[in-house]
Amino acid sequence: MFNLIRSKKIFNVFDIGYAKVACLSFRMENNKPKIIGMDHQKSEGLKNYKLHDKKQLSRIIKKTLKNSLGKKVSSKNCIFFSNITDINSIQKKTLCRIKSGKLGVTKKDVRKIFKKSLIESKIKGKGIIHSFPLNFILDEHKIVDNPVGEKCEKLGISSLNLMVDNSLIDSLKSCFKEIDIVINNYFDSGIASALSILSENEKNEGAASIDIGALTTKIVVMNANKVIYSNVIPLGGSNVTNDLFKGLEISKESAETAKILNGTLSPNFNDKIEISIDSKNKKLINKNILSGIIKPRYEEILEIIRDNIFDNIYARVSIKSIVISGGAGKIYGLNELSENIFNRKTRIATFDMKGSYFHNKPEFSTLLGMIKLARDYKNFELTSKILSSRVHNALDKLDSWIEESYA
Repeated sequence: MFNLIRSKKIFNVFDIGYAKVACLSFRMENNKPKIIGMDHQKSEGLKNYKLHDKKQLSRIIKKTLKNSLGKKVSSKNCIFFSNITDINSIQKKTLCRIKSGKLGVTKKDVRKIFKKSLIESKIKGKGIIHSFPLNFILDEHKIVDNPVGEKCEKLGISSLNLMVDNSLIDSLKSCFKEIDIVINNYFDSGIASALSILSENEKNEGAASIDIGALTTKIVVMNANKVIYSNVIPLGGSNVTNDLFKGLEISKESAETAKILNGTLSPNFNDKIEISIDSKNKKLINKNILSGIIKPRYEEILEIIRDNIFDNIYARVSIKSIVISGGAGKIYGLNELSENIFNRKTRIATFDMKGSYFHNKPEFSTLLGMIKLARDYKNFELTSKILSSRVHNALDKLDSWIEESYA
């Protein structure tokens, strides 16, 4: 009976972006996700990387959910998940230890040290949305992936914790609350994208996932099937559009159209193209002029990404290849430019889903990754329970008391 009820549960995943808001609904059948529906709309209510108008964003979210579920499906038996993108997100690597019993490490010990790691990683004003165990250390000299059953006096854990501003989480919660939606889990946009575009071989051998969106670029490095680096850079496709808008003295709408239809990072000799100045007037320009404006901005974005990743020595030596996704990642010649800048083999993400709406559309990498995360949401419940527990709230109050008393 319990399995029957679970099989009827409808999962709804949201991709809240600065260019679009998307919703995808699915249910599990034979342990595989079956998509019920999907919708995306132009994003509204977000400005300067913050929530600008709660009602506008709530209205768009509600519209995408309604279109995704369809008229015949009720939202009563739904469970909801959302991505989150924070340019102020931070990654914190932690190492903590506990004493272990003489009979060997138990699952209880693993839960205890995981909980200790989460609580010790806490930073005021930040919320942990992902905690990735990197490895376990037995008596400070032996490193293992699974310590259960191993004998040691001290058990240590090394973890990578991803944190976002609590104010951003609260803002998104208020938007969903406006339309009576409670989000079960928030997942990092870059993590979701990486899980959808990196192959199992790439995750194990070492690869960087670079998702270039409208206003942000999300970077995640995986090695040995573990997340070892994560970052968000406040640059994206809109910066390219603004350069064209200013350089060619055309409207932003025309600049976006010109970028999508004729944008390239490779020389095109003297081809002429027609672009719209405004709704009535057009003009002919050399395609190389367009490339001359676009290419420097992409070079800047990739160089900033490279410098950020390569500052982390472990991430730098782990990367064997680069995979690029996102709406701004579809421009012609980007893989060659990336290979020159990173000195790593690069491919543009594709989804081999023939007959599907998502076929060859890397701009939906986050949404598709959200399916994988939502499907395995039980694995993330321990983190949520620990961080929302009374113990954690008590520690919050203790920290505040110490600050107020000994400032």
